[in-house]
Amino acid sequence: IEDLLAQKAVALCIDLRGNPGGLKTEAAELLDYLLPKGALFIERDRDGHEDVTESDGMCVQIPIVVLINTETYSEAELFAAVLQEYNWALLMGEATSGRTRTQVTIPLEDGSAIRLSTKTYLTANGVDICKKGGVVPDSIVYNSDASATGTTQGTTGSASDGTASISNDDQLNAALKYLS
Repeated sequence: IEDLLAQKAVALCIDLRGNPGGLKTEAAELLDYLLPKGALFIERDRDGHEDVTESDGMCVQIPIVVLINTETYSEAELFAAVLQEYNWALLMGEATSGRTRTQVTIPLEDGSAIRLSTKTYLTANGVDICKKGGVVPDSIVYNSDASATGTTQGTTGSASDGTASISNDDQLNAALKYLS
């Protein structure tokens, strides 16, 4: 992001479509970078103990669109939900799945394994994305060509309207048009 800002970027489009999640620490680090001071999200274990992740006072103040879809899971969903809750980004695309539980994998002797949910992610306002059934975007946009999702390589914005000049990705085109 710093490299983009150094190149005089005036807006960000963050594409989380098809993102299976990742590490809580990575989501927290980027949210801290983007958002102002305050609680970002809560991680609650089975006993009700909560760990609150906070942001410092630094933040990036440019327009942001976050693209999400039904294949945006876990920490990626949490990331999008936190930005939406702060009113810091417009979420665009399709509703997510609501799979926001932390899990551990327990290997078994026969080579199989059990995945056990151990903690729940909540937004700073206490919203359980899993119980809510996922994150609903502010602007619902479907791709007319499902294979177009994520075809951002080589995409460039047109000077006149900000839409992608190469991609047939309707969600990306809508995001670029909004940001222009």
